[in-house]
Amino acid sequence: MQYLVIENEFTALTVNSIKQNMPDAKYVTTPMGEGRIQTALKLCTEPTMVVTGGIILNIKEGDLPDPKVLETKHLAMSREAVFADHPRWKRNYELIKSRLHDGVVDMSIFIINPAKWKKIPKKDTNFLLGKKILYMPRYMNHRDDPTLGTCMGGQDIIQYASLGEDASVHNYLTHLYSGKANVRETFGCCFDKLLPYTEGLDEREKEIVEKLGNLTKVRVGKLRQMMIDRKKAPD
Repeated sequence: MQYLVIENEFTALTVNSIKQNMPDAKYVTTPMGEGRIQTALKLCTEPTMVVTGGIILNIKEGDLPDPKVLETKHLAMSREAVFADHPRWKRNYELIKSRLHDGVVDMSIFIINPAKWKKIPKKDTNFLLGKKILYMPRYMNHRDDPTLGTCMGGQDIIQYASLGEDASVHNYLTHLYSGKANVRETFGCCFDKLLPYTEGLDEREKEIVEKLGNLTKVRVGKLRQMMIDRKKAPD
């Protein structure tokens, strides 16, 4: 797998995470053209993970889709609504009157298979029609979600946070862009996982990462690890 990083003010986070966690990985960075799909197809000829700057990568053996399965798909993607397919938590989107549903995809990170594309779409709209999509499992792309800071129960928030302990991807762009997170969100998102990768960020962006990361570290870091240790402990 090769990696294409779409540049923004947080690109250093992603590049540093690749260098530290996946030193043998091949990657390039590029400004975005009219769309992420267009940018990827113009630059890539092999299956490529396209990732927006600011997302932390720690791809380990066994995390990526089976190459034989990926050969049959145009894209591997996540849902924008993290819990849209969850039997119980999917109802939370109705509670907060969110427009998110299981058909909305997350464009911040995806795997594209250029061999399956006959045309290059000009924009990232209406491109899914007729395309075969492989959906990434929830544990792979640990990301923010509007239900975390609003209506999800405290125990459920911590349960979701514990999935982030060993996640392949930490994706909290909403909070990086805003520089804010409420108490519930600092419990649900593993912001502390961003702290080792701040070298090269401008001062403003570094302050945002350190503020969010330290809030999570103080409030829930130890509790999250205790839950992981408890699950791993023998009966």
